[in-house]
Amino acid sequence: MKKLIILSEQKSFIKKPASSDCIIGQEKAFFRRGEGNVEILYKSLILKNISRVIKKIGFEPICDSFTRKHHDNAVFMYIAMNLVYLKSNRYLLKELKKNGNKLSLYVYDCWEPEFDAWQKVFDELKPDYIFFCFKQTWEHFKGRYNCYWVPQSADLDFFQDLGIEKTRMFIQMGRVNPQMHEAIKSYLNKKGIPDTDDNYVYRRKEKTDLFPKLPDLVREINRSRYIVCVPKCYENFKRTGNVSGITARYFESIACKTMIIGKKPVSFDELFSSDGMIEFKEDLSDFDDLIQDLENHKEKYEEIVNKNYECLMKNHTWGNRLDQIMEIVNSDTK
Repeated sequence: MKKLIILSEQKSFIKKPASSDCIIGQEKAFFRRGEGNVEILYKSLILKNISRVIKKIGFEPICDSFTRKHHDNAVFMYIAMNLVYLKSNRYLLKELKKNGNKLSLYVYDCWEPEFDAWQKVFDELKPDYIFFCFKQTWEHFKGRYNCYWVPQSADLDFFQDLGIEKTRMFIQMGRVNPQMHEAIKSYLNKKGIPDTDDNYVYRRKEKTDLFPKLPDLVREINRSRYIVCVPKCYENFKRTGNVSGITARYFESIACKTMIIGKKPVSFDELFSSDGMIEFKEDLSDFDDLIQDLENHKEKYEEIVNKNYECLMKNHTWGNRLDQIMEIVNSDTK
């Protein structure tokens, strides 16, 4: 049985990405599921990169023991939220490889316009395994590297069904999708429902974080019957290209037993039932009818959210993801 050693930046002094909570949940779940076969090294990785500069001016580098050769059954894992963070730790990761350690990467936001830049770093690091959270990204790189599709999940220590009444109709986190936003406002107006946070919560001022504290976010998703989820490619194609991946928000919403409405990522139906979220026609002309049908048939709503929840807990926890990763590395006889 091989040992997975996660190189964590979560206790370092570097600026954390906006989605660092996702990585914290992933690390916790991996450690718990690993039962002694997963270790987390909380290192200030930035110090190792400073070592490169120190070494150039003739001094001994910092923390050389960190990159020493570990036992043959160890596989290091660096979780790369984006290309910037991976690049900033190239020196450390190259030192690990140079000293004979096996290296794996779990990659989050690898978007199509940056594929060439990612490939340059992969070629430089020569990782033994790459695990991509987006299927389209994996499809692009498979054949070039020893890589696999391992989707994201949710931090189930926080995101769960709180059993509270869903008194609010709609919630939309982060950037507001203009088409869905107008459809929701139109529906509320026709029904005589005020556009207030009690009925529809969204970012009413630019660059404000609706619920910066995780427990508040979980509670507000639980309070809402419908949450808008739209792949980033529909709102920022220049950033993502054609990559339409299923992100943590889908898993988090399902964990809270809140109905997802909006646009499906391309891989959604491979993970959940095809009726697991509500999609509309391109012009949203069926928005009112589909929402009202669920409002009139509570049993239909409950059936969908409960089926999603059962599928998540059985097949799509971070523990399931670790099982997949460990099966891959343990089957490798090299």
